[in-house]
Amino acid sequence: MNTSDLEKLNTAVEFLIGQKTVLETIERLDQEVDHSQEPFVWSVIELDSIARPLPDTIKSCWIFVLKKNVPSGCHYHPNSIQHMVTIKGQGRQQIAGQSKRLVSFGSTNDSLVDKWVIIDKNVPHEFFPEDENMVVISFHTCGATELEEIGCDTGDKRLYTKGAS
Repeated sequence: MNTSDLEKLNTAVEFLIGQKTVLETIERLDQEVDHSQEPFVWSVIELDSIARPLPDTIKSCWIFVLKKNVPSGCHYHPNSIQHMVTIKGQGRQQIAGQSKRLVSFGSTNDSLVDKWVIIDKNVPHEFFPEDENMVVISFHTCGATELEEIGCDTGDKRLYTKGAS
């Protein structure tokens, strides 16, 4: 992804985190994940609600809230490139066997390339939130009803469905 596309995604996230409905959704998911048996919960954001231009390749947008101190579980997406930024919380990422700390969206000292996590199709990844629930905004190159997740250890397949959480 080129710098211009990352700038578009960054501007879209700035817009989203200023929207009351998005903040309410994050608050609801933050409470929901604390009572869930799952390591994370999510909600889809309709692309037409984002009043900013997006790269042509982006077909869906998501808010994920990952449970504090619980690994997300290693998985990959066979049909989508994921573009993700952490907007609340901290932790580590492991992508294709490489581990590093996640950089927060609000960090002023880091470049766009450092803030954005881009995960290609079929690349195993896992996130390790620390101390508080982690909130991420994730853009995918497939539609919301098409996003597939395959568990690395089990091969189990999950098809995310629009509006599910």
